Amino acid sequence: MKILETGGQSGSHGIAPGNQARVLIAIPTFRRPDGLRRLLAAIAKMETTAQIKVLVADNEGAGAGTEVVKELARSYRFPIDVIAVPERGLSSVRNAMIAYARKNEAFDYVAMIDDDEWPTASWIDDLVAMQRTTGAGIVGGPNLPVFAPGAPGWAMHCPLFKSDDMPDGTVEIVWGTCNLLLHRSAFAHSDSNLFDPAFNQSGGEDVDAFMRLKASGHRFAWSRSAVVWDDVPASRATLGWITRRAFRIGNSNMLVQLRWKYGRHGRLLALPATLAAIAVNLGLLVVFSLSPERRITYYCRLVRSLGKLALLTGLRSFEYT
Repeated sequence: MKILETGGQSGSHGIAPGNQARVLIAIPTFRRPDGLRRLLAAIAKMETTAQIKVLVADNEGAGAGTEVVKELARSYRFPIDVIAVPERGLSSVRNAMIAYARKNEAFDYVAMIDDDEWPTASWIDDLVAMQRTTGAGIVGGPNLPVFAPGAPGWAMHCPLFKSDDMPDGTVEIVWGTCNLLLHRSAFAHSDSNLFDPAFNQSGGEDVDAFMRLKASGHRFAWSRSAVVWDDVPASRATLGWITRRAFRIGNSNMLVQLRWKYGRHGRLLALPATLAAIAVNLGLLVVFSLSPERRITYYCRLVRSLGKLALLTGLRSFEYT
């Protein structure tokens, strides 16, 4: 990991005055310069009382994301840095951002958002308010899809594009890093990787990390008002893309479940449940074949179950290569 110094309007990162939250907004990026520009523009327009610093982690090394930050740095509203992360993979880039935050004790929080998303104006303040209300170490919020013009109707009902819908307040767990606030207590207690490199190319690193945090006693919360928008280009609203994504999610989730749910005899215990899920979802897919909404739901569930079965037979799915 190489830190590339940038400009940005200077700001003290010592003790913030009063009760002002000190937040590092951490953005992993890979070959999406236009998405990154849109995201940084939205962050600059936020209505926030927090003390903000923005970190872009360029998983292309010193690639397109680095150039975007250099273009914006001198005139950007908030202090902004970019780090080059040449070690490809989801865990590598997220661990690099956490390592950056750990080295600077001034940050109370790390907020994570992806480079194909953009936040609503009150995003950071809503996440921080929920954390302070609940005392949770990890707070999530909705990511709502924005489809490209001409997207097929069935895509609107695809569960892969639907955000979690949980009530405000303490929840059992959250499931993704695409809209996330980590309190310092959840990331600064250890020098070890929060995100397991075994998930670098497969995804699922976030679920595995949350299970580890939960096992360590950390609590989770949800803020329904802390919304981010998620770009769904035409290339994703296709049957091929959702098939690959659903299969990969099932595959990586089964690896997480073998670690955290099934225990010593995990494969023997997981196999019957997985085969049953395949049979049930195949049957429901046939029964509801004439309903576009239900058909795509059960299709995704079926493919996800097939991904789980593949993992149980020794086949890993690597989407991010």
